[in-house]
Amino acid sequence: MISLFWLVSLGLVVTAGAGTVVAYEVCRRYVLGKDAGPWAIATKALRQSWRQATVIGLLAVPVAAVGILTLSYLPTLGLAEVWVPLIVVGLFLLLLVFWCLPLAARFTNPTWRQVRNGLTLGLTTPSLTFLLGIAVVLGGVAIWNFMPAVFVAPGLILLWWCYLLERFFVARGYVQPEPKEAEV
Repeated sequence: MISLFWLVSLGLVVTAGAGTVVAYEVCRRYVLGKDAGPWAIATKALRQSWRQATVIGLLAVPVAAVGILTLSYLPTLGLAEVWVPLIVVGLFLLLLVFWCLPLAARFTNPTWRQVRNGLTLGLTTPSLTFLLGIAVVLGGVAIWNFMPAVFVAPGLILLWWCYLLERFFVARGYVQPEPKEAEV
């Protein structure tokens, strides 16, 4: 019989991608200053992106498993031997979560194209990806040293990333800039 713990864990893993897409869309609407209730935004984003976000989120599971396996060799092999594989796994997870999932929330493409576009954008804009990596590492250090930061750091990183992505999409011509409200 499957215990409740494993059932809940499986549910969290399956819905992690969709939950990230919903969080991205709510943050994006906040950054753009659009007036809509968070619940309405979240349900619409979940309806539109459930399948793609779940598939992309599940792609991260084997990558994370390789990262955990590599990390388990740290005591026997030493940091010098596992440093490069950990960086590759971390980069791939960073690209999946912070490039591919926002594309799934923002644009309508087939899933394979969302993944390809996300990996391409993340790898061809190393300055943004490196800056994001630094933010994630600093957020992880903050959470490790001060546990209540887990309630603030991910949200701040996501909000900052949404702001940067919207500027990036407009600057590259992928989306039209939001029209300014006429002052009365």
